Amino acid sequence: MRSVRGWLRKSLTVAAGAALLLLPATANAELGGNENSVKADQQRLRGSLQVNRAQSYAVHEIRTDSNAVVREYVSPAGKVFGVSYHGPVIGESNSVLGSYSAQLAQAMKSAHNGRHMGGPVIVRVGDVVYEATGHLRSYHVRAYVASAVPQGVATEEIR
Repeated sequence: MRSVRGWLRKSLTVAAGAALLLLPATANAELGGNENSVKADQQRLRGSLQVNRAQSYAVHEIRTDSNAVVREYVSPAGKVFGVSYHGPVIGESNSVLGSYSAQLAQAMKSAHNGRHMGGPVIVRVGDVVYEATGHLRSYHVRAYVASAVPQGVATEEIR
């Protein structure tokens, strides 16, 4: 029974990574976009928005009716340098990857020869880092543009 669960868990992780990277981006806000576009994500996701300001950035947190939480990290210059998603539907996170979505999908195909056999998905394209993990109804994704992270901010803060 345990091996079936392991296999199922790995399969779901694979499906999550593949689904995430193969679906097109549909939102206006995105990784690398500007702060004003965050409002478009809130409307598209039909969620509530809360903004928390830290010393070197602001976190725009959108909570949806499906219990998903999307965080967009915005620099003092108004650029979205990091995004994260935690929720039950992996495809919702694609929309915040923006123009990097296609590059990340191609890198994923190349890195795993089109087949990922389980475990976390980690892809790096230039200075864009994408990480995904999870299982059915509980996915966690984070992505950031390393060169856009404000000085003094650790990438571990993007969660």
